[in-house]
Amino acid sequence: MTQLTRKDITEIINAAINDDERPNLSDANLSLVDLSGADLSKVDLIWANLSGANLSGANLNGTNLSGANFTAFVSADGNNIRTNLQGVDLRGANLGGSILIDANLFQANLSGANLMWADLSGVDLSRANLRTANFRRANLSGAKLNRTDFGRANLQLAHLIDADLNDADLRGADLKESNLSGASLCGAVLVEANMQGANLVATNLTSANLRGVNLNGTKIDRNTQIDDKWLLVWQIVNLGGAGRNLRGRDLHRANLSKTNLSTADLSQADLRNADLFRANLSKANLRQANLRDAGLIRVDLRRADLRGANLFGANLTGANLEDADLRGTLYNASTTWSADFSLHQTGAKKSSG
Repeated sequence: MTQLTRKDITEIINAAINDDERPNLSDANLSLVDLSGADLSKVDLIWANLSGANLSGANLNGTNLSGANFTAFVSADGNNIRTNLQGVDLRGANLGGSILIDANLFQANLSGANLMWADLSGVDLSRANLRTANFRRANLSGAKLNRTDFGRANLQLAHLIDADLNDADLRGADLKESNLSGASLCGAVLVEANMQGANLVATNLTSANLRGVNLNGTKIDRNTQIDDKWLLVWQIVNLGGAGRNLRGRDLHRANLSKTNLSTADLSQADLRNADLFRANLSKANLRQANLRDAGLIRVDLRRADLRGANLFGANLTGANLEDADLRGTLYNASTTWSADFSLHQTGAKKSSG
């Protein structure tokens, strides 16, 4: 491939625009070219060689970069020149299968971008915007991802081994079957994230916010660092909670959907906003438990003891309350009951709270 200069690239792009065509730089050799601040939006750069190029501040919004090579360039004098993409705009760009090993993407905007199968090992994506981006099966091992926004991003089957995810925002992210072994997620926000089947061996989750996280099938070991509350949730979800003494325990906003908690002692437990979808709570002791705003859809509460429990705002749509003891149970106008359930003579008390 002939080495192109910035002037060559500008002429090619302008000529295509004048002919009302999409600029095509597929397979082009752009290694070491200074393209900082350049407008490369909607340019085809499929399989282009961008090793060592300076793309800081460039507009790559909607650009097709699938298969592009962004690896460090080793110069004749042996110096390692990293591809500089600091602050680059890559919103919606196609980077599927691209090689970005050790690239600098600090504060870059990759929201909505496609990075399936991309090799991002060792990349610096700290403080970057990666919201809704697709990282399925991408390699992010050893990457710097601290304070990065992964909101609702797809990280299924991604390799995040030894990655730095400290203080990262992973709200609603899909981490199903991802490999996070040895990664650090201290202070990370994982609210409502899906971590089903994820590898958390030797992972540091100290002070991480795991509210509503799906921990079903996740793998941990003695070297996994996780706060006591979330370790308890992991144990309930993966080892079962039937007959367990959980009296007064903090399970606020825990995802306990489809878990077996039959005959468990949950008296005075804090289950506010907990997700108990299709959980088995038959014969469970829920006396004076706080179930405010809890999701109890299709939950099994047969013969459960709910005396004095707080059900303000709880959703019991489809719940089975056969022979449940509701004497003194508190509910309000926001409590949702099954259409076929009658509160008549149950002893439950409606409150304005």
